Amino acid sequence: MPTISPSPDSQDAQLRALAAKIEQVGLEAPVRLVLDILHPVDVLSSQCALLLHPFLRGTRWAAPCAALSERQAWAALRQMLEPPPPHPE
Repeated sequence: MPTISPSPDSQDAQLRALAAKIEQVGLEAPVRLVLDILHPVDVLSSQCALLLHPFLRGTRWAAPCAALSERQAWAALRQMLEPPPPHPE
């Protein structure tokens, strides 16, 4: 199966948009939990994204799916959804 390699800039933009949408709908905590559970199998998660990509062409999920087809994208999304550190007083 050929790999889907979005450019690093477009991949980052797609991941940031996905993280923003997750935060907008208030699902950052459950998504962080799922991402933490899936952390040991990031390789399999990226392979699942590759598998799903042909079925999602032409939908709004095609670009985020392509961005998540790289293993490091899962770690990047996980990091984007981390809560900000508390401010010291």
